[in-house]
Amino acid sequence: MKAVIIDDEFWTRDSIKRLADWERFGIEQVEEAEEGLSGLRIINEIHPDIVITDMRMRGMDGAELLKKLTEDYPFIRKIVISGFDDFAYTKQAILSRVDEYILKPVQSEELNRALEKAVSELRIARGLHAAQPMDKDLMSVVTEYKEQISRQFQELRAEDVRESFARLETLLRLQANTAPGLHHLLYKHFMLLLDELMAKAGIDSAKALPEQAASFFVTDFTPLEQWIGMLRSSYGAVLEQTIQLRQNKHRIDIEHIRQFINRSFAEPITLESIASLYFVSKEHLSRTFKQATGSTVMDYIVTKRVEEANRLLQSSVSIKNAAEAVGYSDLTYFHRIFKKVTGITPAQARKESAEQ
Repeated sequence: MKAVIIDDEFWTRDSIKRLADWERFGIEQVEEAEEGLSGLRIINEIHPDIVITDMRMRGMDGAELLKKLTEDYPFIRKIVISGFDDFAYTKQAILSRVDEYILKPVQSEELNRALEKAVSELRIARGLHAAQPMDKDLMSVVTEYKEQISRQFQELRAEDVRESFARLETLLRLQANTAPGLHHLLYKHFMLLLDELMAKAGIDSAKALPEQAASFFVTDFTPLEQWIGMLRSSYGAVLEQTIQLRQNKHRIDIEHIRQFINRSFAEPITLESIASLYFVSKEHLSRTFKQATGSTVMDYIVTKRVEEANRLLQSSVSIKNAAEAVGYSDLTYFHRIFKKVTGITPAQARKESAEQ
């Protein structure tokens, strides 16, 4: 990769050259220019991947240069470094879709973070991070971890969740060759799972997640322990809030439990698991739920499952697939339960649908 530094101050250009970890990002050629016009000539000659530019310079200033780059070189990543916290310049930087806007004096950590983001965006644009089939064995293991962590989360076992991520980190560390973009893909997988778990638990992500999680971006250069650590802290923070929310309730919110069952009935939930989620005894839950709904918890779950199975059968889904979709792997048991609730067999339900 190639980069061009454009700034009319020699010491600023020198600082950037010394502070940037070029080798880490695979940047092999770094050129310099004192102002926009000479910088543009170099850009035309070497076609760099990244341009780092000041905003106030003699001749063609940073604002003009950025506009020119946006028009003529849309794939060049742009990092602005300026000594002036001026809204007009910030606005132009935004309009030119720069990757970062850094104020002087330049700090090593901030500069390298901006370069890391720019390099990652370049890799994405070039397809290095395009969706690739994950190794089948690894995909199987990751799926197993997601299911395991999902169960642990729903049962509020925070320590078990931490241990699962520790084991996942060890497993990934043993991978000899990591495909480009794999860690970014895995991080997204587990953050999407957390979004689903928060939605089920009725947790506001804006309040529960660590502040840095919103802007955290994983690249091939992000240390394994750093992004696994971010997952661990994010899951831990959400679990802590979920536990506090449940413990602070003075009475059982039957409507909340109904909504939870409506979302989760296809999963292996039981009276005991729901009671543990709401920090109440199963006897108290059972009694209160029946008083409010006229149905026992398990009858309500079974009814929801059969209703959904019946809807699927009406859509010409096979009996086996309908049963599995609502949580029944034993077809004989499914037939018995379905007939008990509806008065007809699954086959009759499909036949009636076809006749209509």
